[in-house]
Amino acid sequence: MTGLLDKMILLLFCSVFAAGNSEGIALIFPLITALTITSLAGFFNSSRTNLAFFLAYFVLCLFFPSFLYFAPLVCYDIFMERFQPAAFLLIIPFAGGCIAGIGKSILPAALLTAVSFLLKNRAIRLSLLLKDYIRLRDEAKEFSNSLEHKNKELLEKQDYEANLAALNERNRIAGEIHDNVGHLLSSSILQIGALIITTKDPEMKESLCQIKDTLSTGMNSIRNSIHNIHDESIDLYTSLRGLDGEFIFCKAVLEYDVSLDLYGKARYAVLFIVKEALNNVMKHSDATEVRISLMEHPGFYQLVIADNGRPINGSVYSGQGMGLNNITKRIDALDGCVNINTQNGFKIFISLPKENPNIEDHNYR
Repeated sequence: MTGLLDKMILLLFCSVFAAGNSEGIALIFPLITALTITSLAGFFNSSRTNLAFFLAYFVLCLFFPSFLYFAPLVCYDIFMERFQPAAFLLIIPFAGGCIAGIGKSILPAALLTAVSFLLKNRAIRLSLLLKDYIRLRDEAKEFSNSLEHKNKELLEKQDYEANLAALNERNRIAGEIHDNVGHLLSSSILQIGALIITTKDPEMKESLCQIKDTLSTGMNSIRNSIHNIHDESIDLYTSLRGLDGEFIFCKAVLEYDVSLDLYGKARYAVLFIVKEALNNVMKHSDATEVRISLMEHPGFYQLVIADNGRPINGSVYSGQGMGLNNITKRIDALDGCVNINTQNGFKIFISLPKENPNIEDHNYR
């Protein structure tokens, strides 16, 4: 746009000076020729083409001095280019014009040629500044996006560590209650049971039985509460993030999109399967990336574990390994489906039903 504006300014001044020193009819052909050459030069945008057009116009200037009036417009395309020194050839027709006695009429054209050089130099500088501006803007945007991504990762890591600490503390408290209070209650129940056997008084025996029943009820209530706390302390996303962070064999990418947490036995199965799959990647693959994807669908959960490596041990990748057999058994026990694919890397596709009333979670002991 800057170059087009500069050419319009040069064309205007060249036309004004030419009209004041020559007849209008004699300027039509030089004007059309100059406009054609500068338009073609802008279209082809080639240094060699610009040189060829300039040399053709230079020859016309040698024989027809009226072409000198529009020389600044033609020179604009060759200035600041590879063949810029060729512009000095115009000294020859300008000198010839001075010898022929028309130096005063072509002097403005010589001055406009210098102005043309300054305008082209200015346009080149503006173009370079614009490129630098765009580059700096893109770098700033890239840096801003990178910083935003780093901040997001930092916040996620802080949330992950806080959640992990809370879950570990909850699990520790549940373990202490189980070990201390549970053992004391169990011991009390056993002692009362022994007293019931040795006591002869019926009323005393009945009272002891009531106390034993109360302690047993309390024991069962504490056990159920501890089991619930333990199950809640296993956060699937946090656990998968931990496995992802501990896996250093190759790059691991976790995709997690689950709104409703899996039931207890399914959580344990997913953790076992992911551990077993990562272990197989380390032992039997030359992968550079492994992707773990757990997605929630309307009626089931989908777990996909895939790497981009090639199988090193064919028996393992054919589904006959001990680890893969255990995976299949666990999924079958949950009424799920498992599919193993070894084309273009090793992939495990697993689907688990959202609700399975026939499955009872194993309690924590």
